[in-house]
Amino acid sequence: MKKINFEKILVASDIARKHCENKDCRESFANILYANGSGIAAHALALKIYNSKGDTEYSDEEVNLIIEHANVFCKPFFIDALNRAINNQPEEVTDKK
Repeated sequence: MKKINFEKILVASDIARKHCENKDCRESFANILYANGSGIAAHALALKIYNSKGDTEYSDEEVNLIIEHANVFCKPFFIDALNRAINNQPEEVTDKK
């Protein structure tokens, strides 16, 4: 089990990670699962993410589906942010000069 907060994922806008900000990715990532997933598990997970509030627990199977779809359908900056969230690697909102 892993906890992920799709409502508040810290995303870097540049490769050097000089600017990081929290983004609400619930709807956009749920739509990726809804549009590209197969079966009832992907449908249920899409709804779970869409309706989530704050830290939400996901089973190992759900995390595998999340990673699988992110790696195929998402941009690298989101994949990095998601991996940090899954691995509980906290980082702060920044504006480094």
